Amino acid sequence: MEPNRKPNTTCDVCGKAIYRRPNLLIKNKTKCCSHICQNKIWGEYYRMKSSGPNPKKGHSLENNPAWKGGITLFKKKGNYKNVRYVRCPKEYLGMARKDGYVMEHRLFMAQRIGRILDRMECVHHIDHDPTNNEINNLLLFPCNRSHKIYEGIENGKNTDKLQGTANRT
Repeated sequence: MEPNRKPNTTCDVCGKAIYRRPNLLIKNKTKCCSHICQNKIWGEYYRMKSSGPNPKKGHSLENNPAWKGGITLFKKKGNYKNVRYVRCPKEYLGMARKDGYVMEHRLFMAQRIGRILDRMECVHHIDHDPTNNEINNLLLFPCNRSHKIYEGIENGKNTDKLQGTANRT
């Protein structure tokens, strides 16, 4: 046996005759025949609600009160010093992370030699201080292997030939 569902009200949006249980007619202010009509009502409500000034709008980059000049620090474990990441200029975006930041010493070296560094190329700090990014303190190696061999020679260990030291700046 089919329930008696004769239309007892109309849709507030399109005026179509619909059935609603009596308790829902008392409880709900709006009556809609479908989700499409319901979205029209709620979309209009949120448009009216958000038409005023948005306090969070325009709080990006320099306008954000927590902005630190486009510099972020990568926290290392132990007694190692932090590595500085800076916002990457557009011409060097090829060597930046997904969020647009690049290690400061890699950016300085790329600007010095006038090209984007490959992912394999390694920048070495002569005084082993990652916060000292002066250009005369940086060495560029073609790969991390050459870098580690150089560090071994620097520490007095007897190792095989060093490759890629001709590009010292």
